Amino acid sequence: MEDNGSIPLWIDTDPSGLVWSGLDCDDDLAVLVGLALHRRGIIDLQGISICGGNAPLSHTWPDIHRLLDHAGASLTENLTPLRGYGWRSMQVAVKFLRFYNYVMPDVEDSGDASTALIRRSRSKTAEPINILMLGPVTNLARALQDGLDTSGVSHIYLMGGEMTGKQLDLNFRSDRAGARTVIESNIPKTIMTIQTCGQTTVTETFLDMLDCPSMAACALLPKMRQQIMLMPKYVNQAVKKRLLGVPERSRGWRASPNLDHGFIPWDIVALLSITHPDEFDEWEYHRVKFPPCSAGEEEPCDETMQIVENLGSYFHGSNW
Repeated sequence: MEDNGSIPLWIDTDPSGLVWSGLDCDDDLAVLVGLALHRRGIIDLQGISICGGNAPLSHTWPDIHRLLDHAGASLTENLTPLRGYGWRSMQVAVKFLRFYNYVMPDVEDSGDASTALIRRSRSKTAEPINILMLGPVTNLARALQDGLDTSGVSHIYLMGGEMTGKQLDLNFRSDRAGARTVIESNIPKTIMTIQTCGQTTVTETFLDMLDCPSMAACALLPKMRQQIMLMPKYVNQAVKKRLLGVPERSRGWRASPNLDHGFIPWDIVALLSITHPDEFDEWEYHRVKFPPCSAGEEEPCDETMQIVENLGSYFHGSNW
């Protein structure tokens, strides 16, 4: 932590709650929560970088600027977003969005985000940074490949992963090779998997508690209501099955009782794992890998992550 007690944090995200193509709004909500935590001194938000993922970079880039406008310039005057990699460097994970990308190719990628991550990691005067990846990990993977100083990174938090050997989440599926690069780096990592995030939901009851129109989150109400209507049918039923567990695990994971009535706030859960870890009853340590594709196959090939070893509730080693 910094001398003032705040956690130095960099957020890399693919916000799409304010654009038509966005699949969800939890990135936007997580950014707003991050700004609130920054204002309260719980985190020291030192950077926000943008990637494609939920939507093309051509949409996530204007989305973040609209979102920060809603949040108010006084909160964000020192947080200029940095543009990164988009769909041109990813495998678009949703079929109808692949067709859209074929018809309307994404804008050119930018190395600004990965370059800034490298520069921050090499700082001789700043404490090592924590990096929270809320979308595909492409910006961080490129930084690692291009010379990021791992000693300048305290911890990486990844929104993604699947514990039962089934199809990966959208983030890791969009750049599975990049996920492999990040997982294989010798930096402490926490992954917030489908099984972790599926234990909580946002319902209409929560929306009724918002003080609208005075709160920035009110700009996301249309998307949140859309999510509450669609996600129970099109996403949450599959999540329920993932929470049942596997033979190697003696029990499953606790499912939110409201999976039929709300949406999963994936990225808020990932952020709170950093700032409020005591709110999580149990942590487990695993070694995981993304098997390489067979000859002739292209990423994301089998679209899986494998659990190599369950290390239990404690890890005393140094090989990450």
